[in-house]
Amino acid sequence: MFHSLKSKIFLLVCTILALVAALVLYFTNRDVERAMFEAEQRSARNVLELAELNIQSGYRHLLRSRVDAVNAHRRTLQGMTMMARTGLDEIFATAPASGQARQEALQRALDWLSAPTLVEGTEFLVFTARGRLLAHPDPAARGSDLNMIRDIKGSPLADAVNEEARRLGQASSTFFWTWTEQSQPIKKFGWFVHYPAADWIIGAVVDIEELEREGKRKLEELLDSLRVNFSKIRIAKSGSVVLFNSKGEMLVHPDHEHLDLRTAVNNQTGVLILDELKTAAESKVRDPLRFVVQSEGTGEAREREAFCGYFRALGWYVAAIAFVDEVSAPARDLVQRLSLIIAGTFVASLGLGLALSIRVTKPLNALADYAKSLPETDFTASEDNTGPIRKLPSQHKDEVGRLAGTLLFMEQSLRENIRSLIATTAANERIESELNVAREIQMGLLPKTFPPFPERAEFDLFASLEPAKEVGGDLYDFFFLDQDHFCFAVGDVSGKGVPAALFMAISRTLLRAAGPREINPARIMESMNNDLSLNNPNSMFVTLFIGVLDVRTGRLAYANGGHNQPVLMNEKGVRFLEGRSGPMVGAVEGLPYVALETVLNPGETIFLYTDGITEAMDEHNSLYSDERLLATLGSLGVPGPREIIRAVNKDVILHVQQAEQSDDITMLCLEYAGPGSGPSRTL
Repeated sequence: MFHSLKSKIFLLVCTILALVAALVLYFTNRDVERAMFEAEQRSARNVLELAELNIQSGYRHLLRSRVDAVNAHRRTLQGMTMMARTGLDEIFATAPASGQARQEALQRALDWLSAPTLVEGTEFLVFTARGRLLAHPDPAARGSDLNMIRDIKGSPLADAVNEEARRLGQASSTFFWTWTEQSQPIKKFGWFVHYPAADWIIGAVVDIEELEREGKRKLEELLDSLRVNFSKIRIAKSGSVVLFNSKGEMLVHPDHEHLDLRTAVNNQTGVLILDELKTAAESKVRDPLRFVVQSEGTGEAREREAFCGYFRALGWYVAAIAFVDEVSAPARDLVQRLSLIIAGTFVASLGLGLALSIRVTKPLNALADYAKSLPETDFTASEDNTGPIRKLPSQHKDEVGRLAGTLLFMEQSLRENIRSLIATTAANERIESELNVAREIQMGLLPKTFPPFPERAEFDLFASLEPAKEVGGDLYDFFFLDQDHFCFAVGDVSGKGVPAALFMAISRTLLRAAGPREINPARIMESMNNDLSLNNPNSMFVTLFIGVLDVRTGRLAYANGGHNQPVLMNEKGVRFLEGRSGPMVGAVEGLPYVALETVLNPGETIFLYTDGITEAMDEHNSLYSDERLLATLGSLGVPGPREIIRAVNKDVILHVQQAEQSDDITMLCLEYAGPGSGPSRTL
């Protein structure tokens, strides 16, 4: 029976298969179980690191929000003290050095500073060198001694601030305001300056209790977010992540876990589980902590394994806890499945041709391993042409060879595509970087400080520009031609992007160059038109409005070169400022432009804009329109320029919804207050 070659081959195949099955089962049971257990441990460590990253990210966001809020309060208070000093300078400039009129001026100044401020949650206070409170919104507090109030260092507030403000010109302090109807003192922050003309200390103060409450609210939001995220995490089958603080309070705990960690004791050591978790978290060596504890729900004592971390800034401890038997279960299941697979393969292989199996299975396994390794392959490195896969197409002329050739072709295509993608990405990054630099340069050409002339009380002005791309072709500018004539302009260059930005920069430069030489806006526009039309092969142009305001009389001379008609606003309503001086600037050389004129009465406002406002489209391609602009401006009353621009911008955003911005948006708003008016309202 066994003398035939067929029988010997059959017996040899059976022996080999049985031996291979036994060896595979042995090494699988020994090595795979350990590897799977270590993989589950790595998974638990990764979960812990992910939880720590979530906590760290949330804490950084919380800290950054607090710093931003404090800096915003500081800038607001600095602006308020500057406004107060400017106002006092004007009051005292007209008051005599002594006498009844001097006392009346002092009282007017104190009454002005005692009035409510425009910024919610802020207030002024004025006190003498000895700490006597002269001005405050609360009449009951006036005349009190500010040294009765202590700062956060425990020092008398008036003495601490007085010395620093006189020595440095300014001072800041955080203190507890005790003159309040509430039972608890209110924590406040103040910015103080010395006013030598009256020997006063002027302070702008803001309530920061809300900042403290906001910090607690954001911390609770962070905890809510962690609860949602941690509730979705499972380690092995039923393991989870817990979070508790240094006081032993459970901040995040899974609902499915029938175990109170606050009172649970390790059956092996007799120590509270929380204490052991804290010790493991604070240790520099992140070895897993194993403990046995009895579940309150089932009464079953099972061994658990925990990986712990400590976030010192918040005093929080985080632990990824899993059952040891559940961590080992995948390995045992895998061994069982492999055993069944091997047994089935053993039986099936007896009926198959051994030669065919060896010929087909070996190259296919090689191709499978090759395909699995592709995601980890560095396609930017040099290609390796010495591997066994490279020989398969020539060794096998059947489907195996064609499959190998297809995979090799796919790898070659991936290498070419990835290299092309890397080159394209690098080029795009360079272009984006250059455009960002161009945007910074372009925006740097425009005035951005408001109020631009705080010493001039005859008018108030605010402007904004938002390009549709990284750089745009809109422009605005303003400057004094002399002591009494103020020039302002808004323009819109044809086209978009870099060419429009360059043409915009040239237009602004020509405006600045022509302005000091000529007070007539029409002649300024003619000069710009002649210069721009020279060497203009692309036939670019700019629609432009130039106005020259005589701040003494309100007389406004202007020229409109094909630009949108400005809107004139007063208590009676709003209307377009009619009139065209000529066509677009820069299109044709030698064109004349007609000077136009109107008079701005005190309290009247002129609103300039580009067609990015009226032609802003929503998702259905519906324009914002001139009519809606007039309706929006008419509904505002007569607020300040900053408020007008913000209101129009808000309404445009409401109109376009999710639609992409199609054109640059520029606005300039000037309110004429009249000669010798009070200080500007823009803060």
